[in-house]
Amino acid sequence: MLELLPFSPTWVLVGLCVVLFYVFLIWPHSTFKKLGIPGPKPVPLFGNFLSYGKGINIFDIECYKKYNKLYGIFEGTVPILMVGDLDLVKEITVKEINKFTNRRVFPGQGEVLSHGLLNINDADWKRVRSAITPTFSSGKLKQMSVLVEKCADAFVTNLAEDAKQGIQFDLKDLAGAFTMDVISSTAFGVDVDSLNNPDHPFAANAKAIFDFNLFNPIAMIFFLFPQAGKILEYFGVSFFPKKPMYFFSEAVDNVIGMRGKTSDDAKRVDFLQLILKAHNEELDKGVPADVLKHGISMKELKANAVLFWVAGYETTANTISLTAYNLAINPEAQEKAIEEIDAIIEKRGKLDYESVNELHFLEMCINETLRMFPAAQRFDRVCKEDTEVKGLHIPKDMVINVPV
Repeated sequence: MLELLPFSPTWVLVGLCVVLFYVFLIWPHSTFKKLGIPGPKPVPLFGNFLSYGKGINIFDIECYKKYNKLYGIFEGTVPILMVGDLDLVKEITVKEINKFTNRRVFPGQGEVLSHGLLNINDADWKRVRSAITPTFSSGKLKQMSVLVEKCADAFVTNLAEDAKQGIQFDLKDLAGAFTMDVISSTAFGVDVDSLNNPDHPFAANAKAIFDFNLFNPIAMIFFLFPQAGKILEYFGVSFFPKKPMYFFSEAVDNVIGMRGKTSDDAKRVDFLQLILKAHNEELDKGVPADVLKHGISMKELKANAVLFWVAGYETTANTISLTAYNLAINPEAQEKAIEEIDAIIEKRGKLDYESVNELHFLEMCINETLRMFPAAQRFDRVCKEDTEVKGLHIPKDMVINVPV
């Protein structure tokens, strides 16, 4: 029977495999057509990922203008529902939040960050978050303000010195150094002083973590083929560069190791001391999934400490430098901000925690900068069950992205 075929059986099998693989690649691409949701046409294997080459923000703006406030895109075969309608966003993130509590988790986060707040779900996320949240109470922040003021004085001194000597400088680098000093001192009790040492390992390694290309082959595998990414992760391949992640992991270990050696350590109010108090050694030994847990494990403690150190660096430095840029190109707003600060100093004699809360116009300038240049281009959630939101059917496991 096989002898009657015009082609070798081997080639028939190869052709069949190719066809099946092609169908596998394009089958999910009918998802949004079935839901009646418009969107750019995906290509096999890549979906709409290649369009990110022009810039994710530019791609999102183009789609927003062409398809309005609700459209669907694909990263490989993964369907992503883009929601720009504010009423829908409010419904998803507030009223129906119980069905959208989890974030999309990418493989390749590495041994450390995989236990971080951004990569855990449901009850574990709620438990860890409840241990971290007290760090940001107004009382705790007020106690840390003295350390922030010290770093701010050094920041202003550096700016004044450069201005006096007529030296050109990169504000992003200075803002990054200031941010690193603030995070290190207020969260971990470590005096880094990268303002006076711009090549300090802390600043250099923080920059290195964010120096990656979305079209790096390894990154593309993690984005486009999550299952294949899990295989790479099993063999120790990570999305983030290993050397800087190892540096911060070791730094956290060293700081934890130094705690408890003096009586003053227990009196600290920084981020690390608060999560150390929440440490539950029973979780380190392993607790069954169905058992109610309290506190955080050492892996979770370390992961969130590294995340706090790293994630706070880039976002804050960008916001500071871009706010300065916006003020520089809008001299009227800059003058108004200066007048507001001068009035507060004249009234209070200095800038402290209470006086900063009275800088309403400057706060508006920062908020406008964040509107123009958001700290994150998108934020996502994953639908936990089939649900209807204002007449829109959202299937279980659908990734929801808000193009900020």
